[in-house]
Amino acid sequence: MISAIILAAGEASRMGKLKQLLPWEDSTILGTVIKNIQESELDGQVRVVLGAESERIKEELADYNCQFLTNPDYTRGMFSSVMTGIKNLPINTTGLLFMLADQPLVTTDIYNQLISYFKKEEPLLLVPSYNQRRGHPLIISSTLIPEIYKLGKDGDPEGGLRALLDKYEDDIEYYNVDKEGVIIDLDYYEDYQKYRSDNNS
Repeated sequence: MISAIILAAGEASRMGKLKQLLPWEDSTILGTVIKNIQESELDGQVRVVLGAESERIKEELADYNCQFLTNPDYTRGMFSSVMTGIKNLPINTTGLLFMLADQPLVTTDIYNQLISYFKKEEPLLLVPSYNQRRGHPLIISSTLIPEIYKLGKDGDPEGGLRALLDKYEDDIEYYNVDKEGVIIDLDYYEDYQKYRSDNNS
């Protein structure tokens, strides 16, 4: 069983607005990410890790059937949200799909491709690639959960989960996709305006 962990705790300081709730299609940026995952062949939990303005986000997205977790230490960085997301996982979890809250351009079809490949091939780490650039979501075998805890033992590692990817670089399997959405995140308001316009055209 693969469970999804959506990392949505950030303050969006570069955006200047709470980007999780900015309009996107008929929903919001974060709502679209959740919806695209929920409509995929994912067979485990959808966990959304919140931090900044968590109560407001939960209220706005109350209709989404997912598990909201609050990271009290979100100001320490993204890895603290990873640690929040992996607590008390179902015992039959075989993989963890990590996704960023600001990538609504990743389609349900891409999730399905990655989930199907992971279940068939059972790699240690599976990462989508577009034009030889690493993207999201990444799927990690549950056998690496102890390694994640080990990374977090002495505080947040620099680079977050990239530290795990660096350590197991030779074990990463890359899945090539033909859609650049896997490498596009909406860090700045200009990005949001550009890609929202493109997506709605």
